[in-house]
Amino acid sequence: MKTLPLLRWLLLPLLTWALCAPAGAEVYRWTDADGKPHFGDKPPAGAKGVESFQGKAAVSFMGDGNAAVKKPAAKVRLFVTQACPYCKKAKAYLRQRGTPFEELDVETSRSAKAEYDQLGGRGVPVILVGQQRMEGFDAGGLESLLVDAGL
Repeated sequence: MKTLPLLRWLLLPLLTWALCAPAGAEVYRWTDADGKPHFGDKPPAGAKGVESFQGKAAVSFMGDGNAAVKKPAAKVRLFVTQACPYCKKAKAYLRQRGTPFEELDVETSRSAKAEYDQLGGRGVPVILVGQQRMEGFDAGGLESLLVDAGL
């Protein structure tokens, strides 16, 4: 029975690929009739100014573990590279929201790279909102961090 080994040879890579395929959550931003922005996983029919943000992000708290003493963030800091598409999406999201941020390019600035290394950065973007840290970009997750920080 030569069919069984051939079947295993074909199915194993396909099964492995299917199980390892990335699943990014998509978040939409739209504006209602009053000009108020909204975010969600599906915009309503006929919504104006619909934009899509997709990505995977990990959020962590960098403080001493006492969430009760978190203070609102005075600013948002964004560690980026110029070629990173998720960095561009994160910057566009913050600009559209009207949230000021400090952009730190880890490829062109030695001090930004040193700080990024000290933070244990493993990829970009790394977004700091007060004591909260997001690795990668997820619009819904970032919105939660900003709202929690009073921004």
